[in-house]
Parts: sequence; structure tokens; C-alpha cells
Amino acid sequence: MIGNDGKPATREQIRAAIATYNSGDRGSREFAGIPRALVTILDNLAVGKTTYVKGNDGQLQLSRSKDKRIVAG
Repeated sequence: MIGNDGKPATREQIRAAIATYNSGDRGSREFAGIPRALVTILDNLAVGKTTYVKGNDGQLQLSRSKDKRIVAG
């Protein structure tokens, strides 16, 4: 995953972006800081499905729970 600054993001940066995504305030300044590619991946993730996002220091497993929140494992 490439961040908005053009550098590879770490798993911790991806987790922070997911926490912002789960807050639900899509019009906030913090939400605008999430990489667009990550928002697209998270928006299209169906309930009960899992995907993997590669960070600079390894991959991160993401899944959508029944309450429609993203869980990073």
C-alpha cells in the first residue's frame, strides 16, 4: 500500500487509517488523509470476506464483520 506521500505505508499506518475509516465521518479532514486505494478496497469488502493488504513491513489481513466494521488481524 502506497500512502498519500508516495512512500510505502507500514502496518501501523494502515491500522490507523482503518480506525479512521471505522469512525464513520467520511467528510472529516482525517478521512481525507486515508489513501484512496485503501478506501476503495475497504468500501468493496463484503461482510464475512477477507482480503490482504501489503505494507512496507509485511501484509495485514482485513475482514468485514457483521456490524460492517473493518477488523485488522
